[in-house]
Parts: sequence; C-alpha cells; structure tokens
Amino acid sequence: MSENVVAVRSIEIVTAEITMIRDNARKVFLESVIQIGTRLEEAKQMVPSGEWTAYLTDKLGYKPSTAQNYMRIAREFGGGQVSLSGKTAADAFGQLSYSQILPLLGMAEEEREELAEEHNLPSMSSREIAALVKERDEAKAEAEKAVRENDAAQAALSVAEENRGKAMRERDEAVRNAENAKERADELQEQLSAIEDKPAEVRELTEEELEGIRDKIRAENAEAARAAEERARAAEEKLDKVKNPAAHKVNFLFCELRGVEERLEQALAELQQTDEAAREKFAKVIADWLRREGDRLA
Repeated sequence: MSENVVAVRSIEIVTAEITMIRDNARKVFLESVIQIGTRLEEAKQMVPSGEWTAYLTDKLGYKPSTAQNYMRIAREFGGGQVSLSGKTAADAFGQLSYSQILPLLGMAEEEREELAEEHNLPSMSSREIAALVKERDEAKAEAEKAVRENDAAQAALSVAEENRGKAMRERDEAVRNAENAKERADELQEQLSAIEDKPAEVRELTEEELEGIRDKIRAENAEAARAAEERARAAEEKLDKVKNPAAHKVNFLFCELRGVEERLEQALAELQQTDEAAREKFAKVIADWLRREGDRLA
C-alpha cells in the first residue's frame, strides 16, 4: 500500500515564505519603478511640447506627480551605481515600498545610506521615515548655521583685535603728543616768565600782544643761534691770530650786542605797524636801560 507523504507545515514556515515573497516583490517593484522611470525620461524627450500631461493620463494612466516621482527614483536609485559600501540601490533599499522611498528623494546618496544603516527603514512607516528625514535635515541646517555663526564670530573677533591694536597705537601716539605738548608748554611758560619779570610797563600788554612777542622771540632765537654759530666759527678762526684774547672777546661780544640791537630795532618797527602805544612803551624801557648801562660802563 502506497502512502501519501504530506509535508507538515508550521506557522514559522508560512511566515518565512510570506516574508520572502514580500521582500522579493518589493525588490522587483523598486527595479520595475526604476525601469519605468528611465523610459519615462526617454519618452518625455519624444512627446511634443504641451502634450506630456495628456500622454501620461491617456496612454499610461499616470498622474503627472506619479510620473515625476518615478523619474526621480530612476535618477537617484537607478543606473546600477554601487555605493562606497559595495551595495546597489536595490540591495540597500529594495525592501522599501513606494511610499517609503518617496521621503528619501532629494537626499545625498551618502546621507541616505547612513540613514539606512542607522535605522531599520523597512519596519518604519512612510510618515516615520519622513519625520526622520526632516529631523536629520533640521539637525544638518542647525550644524551649518553653527558653522556660519562660528565663522562670523571669528571674523568679528579678528576685526575687534585689529581695532584693539589700532586703538592701542592711537593711544600711544596720543601719549607721545601729550608729552611733546607738555614739553612745549614748559618752554613757553619759561619764556612767559622771563617776559613777566620785566618792568611793570611791559606787563601791561594784552595776552594777544604777549603771544605775538612769543612768536617773534622764537623766530629771533632761532635766527640768533644760527648767526651766533657762524660768528663763533669765524671768531675761532681769528682767535689764534689775535695777540690779546681779552680784547678779541670784548670785540666779539660787542658785535653780538650790535646784532641784538639791529634785531630789536626791526622788531620795534614791526610793532609800530600794529600797536604804536606798545612800541612807545618798549622803546622807553629800552632807552632807559641803555642809558643806565652806558653810564655804568663809561
């Protein structure tokens, strides 16, 4: 008697078969979508302008959005490209359904592969994958924003350091100018004190008059120093030829005195043009002093 052998099928076996068929169907589906999308790209070049939508609906029964998604899937997942990990698109994403693939469109290939390695995408819904992609995009945007803000902060810091250095240089220059101004003020104060030590008649002059005198004194001192240098050199050359050094010294100082007198007469003439009363006061003081000194020397 022949016996019919009936295989015992368990729930585990049935579940494994369903899973295998489902996964194969998804893989075949992705490959089919890629093939369709590639040919839609080709057909779009052939269809006359303005007739593309009609072609899709009348000839193929596709909505324009569906055709657009198929072509995008073909561009991003097709071509048989092998990633750096050695996987093709079908290997990495063949278990995903059409709705699960859509949120991944537009991602860079390496980012999409990282997402697939870090998460079990086949077990997630299309909404969960979309939320995951959105979260990743926001994190990437925040990171890029942080980089831009850091670059801006570094640039601002560089500008601040440059401005700080400039400010320090300006401060040092201001300190030097202040020191120079103080030295000049001390010199002017000494000159003013010398003027104020003169007889009372001179101190009756106004501040403006005194400032004019200061300017002339500075110019005359410079000229006198130059002239004195020249005369001193000439005197040194003649000194060796003079048998009486004391007489030569008196003669030299007398020449100096005459030079001062000439400059004094010129200054009184200039003062006459601007302030005749002040000129008369100076002339009287000078004349009295010359008479007294002349009498004393005689």
